[in-house]
Amino acid sequence: MNDLELTLQEPFGIVITCKHGGGDLSSIDPSQIYAWIREHKLLVFRGFKTMPKQEFALFGQRLGEPLQWPFGAINDLKVKPDAENYIFTDHAVPMHWDGAFAGKIPHIILFQCIVAPQKANMGGTTFCNTASMLAHAGSALLEAWGQVAITYRTEKIVHYGGKITQRLIDQHPVDGTPVLRYAEPVEDLNPVTLEIQGLQGISQADFVAQMRQQIYDPAHLYTHRWEDGDIVMADNHCLLHGREAFGNPSERYIQRINLLHRPPLSLQRRLKHWLTIRRKEFFVAELPIFLIPLCLCLQDVSNLLQPALWIGLLALVMLFNIGDMINCLKDYELDAIYKSHLSNAVYELGKRNVKLQMLVSGILAMVLTAISAWWSDRLYLIPVTIVGLLIGMQYSAPPFKFKSQGLWQLLCLWGIIFWGPMAYTAVVVSGLPSPLMLGIFAAFGFLQMGIIMLNTAEDFPEDKAAGLRTIIVFLGLHRAMHIAIALVIGFGIILQALLVWRMLEIGVPPIGFLGIGILALSWMLICWEYWQVIALMQGKSEDEAAKVLKKNGMKVPRWLKISAYATLGVSILIVITSVV
Repeated sequence: MNDLELTLQEPFGIVITCKHGGGDLSSIDPSQIYAWIREHKLLVFRGFKTMPKQEFALFGQRLGEPLQWPFGAINDLKVKPDAENYIFTDHAVPMHWDGAFAGKIPHIILFQCIVAPQKANMGGTTFCNTASMLAHAGSALLEAWGQVAITYRTEKIVHYGGKITQRLIDQHPVDGTPVLRYAEPVEDLNPVTLEIQGLQGISQADFVAQMRQQIYDPAHLYTHRWEDGDIVMADNHCLLHGREAFGNPSERYIQRINLLHRPPLSLQRRLKHWLTIRRKEFFVAELPIFLIPLCLCLQDVSNLLQPALWIGLLALVMLFNIGDMINCLKDYELDAIYKSHLSNAVYELGKRNVKLQMLVSGILAMVLTAISAWWSDRLYLIPVTIVGLLIGMQYSAPPFKFKSQGLWQLLCLWGIIFWGPMAYTAVVVSGLPSPLMLGIFAAFGFLQMGIIMLNTAEDFPEDKAAGLRTIIVFLGLHRAMHIAIALVIGFGIILQALLVWRMLEIGVPPIGFLGIGILALSWMLICWEYWQVIALMQGKSEDEAAKVLKKNGMKVPRWLKISAYATLGVSILIVITSVV
């Protein structure tokens, strides 16, 4: 603290300068930063080193829970030639508060200036202190404002959009003080319209003009003139912010992170993070991994009443959880940018707590496996499970770290996510599966892995920069994606052929083949959409192609579910025909 010089600025805010330059912002205790924000609302740090993206994301995580956007935790605020929203242009940005359309309003907005615009080119960020506005407003104006609610509408073209209704005067959710929630109308790319309720004796146009006069009153307004390396923190509940138009669009580059208030770690919040590190979002796609072999290998309905079956499946779910927790722990720093909800869950729980959960889950999984194996007289399940667990642990951890071993990453994921669990399920259902069943599990797994490779390819620039030798980095982005769609096409055909073989083997009536038709149509839809994505990559550099994949990455969960549940549908028809 002796190296810091604090300078108050008008009409609000404080500049905190490291006297000797090159300061480390992470050396300042977060509690001190919170205290400054409560008192001054706006902090400007100068003379501190610029942080690389990953370090910047991890620093922000210490101050609050990063708000996860489709592009990750960090928003690169710079002009984009193909901008679909005014914030990525050199136009002025009207006053607003962040998070309005996200349903989660950040407490702190954290900015880092990589390239500052020349002062003559403008481009300053404007801040309005609404607490000051309310403190200086007369009683009549406060009473009128207290009756107002505003409905905002905008089309979701970028990372936000929709319709919300907000009271004009609200309460600061952290310190309880009154604040003003107002966003000016936008008449630009991706316009924002206002519908104002509760006005008394004034038109909507006059109200908007009145609010503009109040917001830009010098008594409540501060315009920050950026300098390279500036790090700025603003209280998003108390302050509105916007931007001046600016010249020379190539010279302004600012990074922004939205940070939600982090309450004490209650039991409810702890449970939320426990589920997060177990990747609860995958459960819908994981369910068919258990149900497909359950249906295909079920010999008698009475098997469903065997405790050994359900104990074994519970052990398998816990083994899945261990793999997910290992990935979250090992990728904690890497995930801070693009999967900040995972990184934040590890941060709040603490690495020691996550390791303890992994240990307890591993012990319980092995105990349950042993019980299931003993009960069903299939003791070979125990060593097989131990081997599978060790391989799964090596995906993200040394010495093997299969995640960074090129082709082995693909084979390891295929084994620990699909083929291994499906074979395990088959064993607890009816004993060792036939070669045909193992072939079906293998084909299903490679089909799904072809889809997952697009998800892996999204992270190509980050993985390459981090020195990870993933299957995508090993093959190169374009070649890897052609191999990925070849897996989807080739193993989709093989999977359907093997399922038809099984149906002919047990004598499924002609109507039962309707399921194969549905699976074929679903598979063709995935192939067509996948090929369209790959076509968009043609002729582009790896960085530009990676952006195409990021933009289409949301299709991966849908493709996984379509292929998995269509295959499950065929499996259900088979079990109905052969068992029921």
